[in-house]
Amino acid sequence: MFRNILVHVKPCESSSPHESAAVAVAKVHDARLTALATLRDVSMLRLLFRSGSATSTARIEQSYDLAAAAERRFRALAEAAAVSYDWQVAEGDAAEVLGLVARYHDLTIVEQTDLVADEIGFDVPETCVLSSGRPVLIVPYAGHFDHIGRSIVVAWNGSRQAAAALHGALPFIDRAEKVLVLQGRERVSYPSITRWPRLDMGAAIAARGVSVAVEPIGTDDADAGPAILAAAARHSADLVVMGAYGHSRLKEWVLGGSTRHVLLHMAVPVLMGH
Repeated sequence: MFRNILVHVKPCESSSPHESAAVAVAKVHDARLTALATLRDVSMLRLLFRSGSATSTARIEQSYDLAAAAERRFRALAEAAAVSYDWQVAEGDAAEVLGLVARYHDLTIVEQTDLVADEIGFDVPETCVLSSGRPVLIVPYAGHFDHIGRSIVVAWNGSRQAAAALHGALPFIDRAEKVLVLQGRERVSYPSITRWPRLDMGAAIAARGVSVAVEPIGTDDADAGPAILAAAARHSADLVVMGAYGHSRLKEWVLGGSTRHVLLHMAVPVLMGH
């Protein structure tokens, strides 16, 4: 089960759906919740301006005022749900900070990037997933998601990434009313294995006492993203579980096609593992 959950909180006065979702998940799982605000502009100011300059001091104070406003509105969310939390503020790039702090938590919850309005950083979800080594729940920036994990779609292809996501999602899966395993082409190659044992993720999940169905994804890996989201809509899923694919190049993360598509077009929360 989840005992320590991290949620990224934007340093502003308006709340986001992922924050109320984090409070709801923490309450259901009786988890300790850490709310972390990141101040990227402050770290930049400290690097660019001489310590104590009027310009940097005023702007740093303004950033901390916004963080204080964020803590007040988050406190209202948490107190309304009777959820205790620990408030923290870090100065630095949100993606880098979260990728580090996530390693100390069972689950990290972040917001899907809004390409139009986001000022925190466009790479927060993907960097957190690909660099932390921990499961990350990404919540769409629009909508209400107070109930997550009743109906789950698991995208499964036998890969290490899919396994990381699925096992990171087990606390959700164990509480689910129904799970659909969307079976893709197995991404494993072991020439030394001449006779394979039975590999059945549907049976493995059913052994946990969960109602499970299996259906083929019906497409190649390159088109898996749209197929995963279509299955989630078709089955009224409130959570998608899938591996995240990507690699680091020149200190930037290059995403696989299905991962990128889901991050851009998700309509329900997605738990990813890498």
